[in-house]
Amino acid sequence: MRLNIVRGTLAALGFTVVANAAVAHEFTAALLVTGAKQEARLAEAVNGFLLAADERDGHDAETSDGHLGGVDVQILPLPEGAAGQVSGLVGTPRTPPDILVVIGPERDVSAEVTSLAFAGAVSLPGALPRDWATEDDSDDFAARYRSAYGSAPTEAAAYGYNAARRLDAAIRPLDGISPRGALESALAETANGVDW
Repeated sequence: MRLNIVRGTLAALGFTVVANAAVAHEFTAALLVTGAKQEARLAEAVNGFLLAADERDGHDAETSDGHLGGVDVQILPLPEGAAGQVSGLVGTPRTPPDILVVIGPERDVSAEVTSLAFAGAVSLPGALPRDWATEDDSDDFAARYRSAYGSAPTEAAAYGYNAARRLDAAIRPLDGISPRGALESALAETANGVDW
C-alpha cells in the first residue's frame, strides 16, 4: 500500500516519463534519503546498501558498485547536495535511475523528488528485522557492518541494507529488473520483512 502512495505521489507531481533501458545485467539504483540529517543518513544508507551488494556476488576488480541478484548495480546517492559524506562508490550510475529506493519519512518524499525525471520502479526499504542491531556473533548484520565500517550500524544503514536485500531477492529469479510488473510484485512480497 505504501508503494502505491509513493507511486501516486510521483505521478501527481507530473514527473516526466523517460525510459531508461537497462543495459543487460546492469541497473542503477538511486538511494533517496528524505527527512533530517540527510548527509549522514545518506552515507550510512549507502554503506548498508554496499554491504549487501557485495555479500553474495561481489568480486575483485569490480567496475560496478556491487551486485544484486547476480546483476551489476550502480548506486546514485540522492539528493545530490547531501552526498558529501558518501564514499566507496566506483560505478557509473545513469540518470534517470532504473529503481528509486526511498529511505525516510514518506511525507517528505514529494518535496525531495520533484526534480527527478523517473520512469522506473519505486521501492521503500521495508520492515527491518527486530534484532537488526544485535551483535551476538560475527554472522549478524551489525557485526558485519562494524567489521566493514568500524562502527555500529545506524537505522539508516539497516534500511539501506534491507533495501538491497529486498532488491536481491526480487531480481535473482528474474535475472534482471524486468519485467517491471514482476519486479514490483516481488518487492511487494518482502515489504513486511525479509530474512537477513
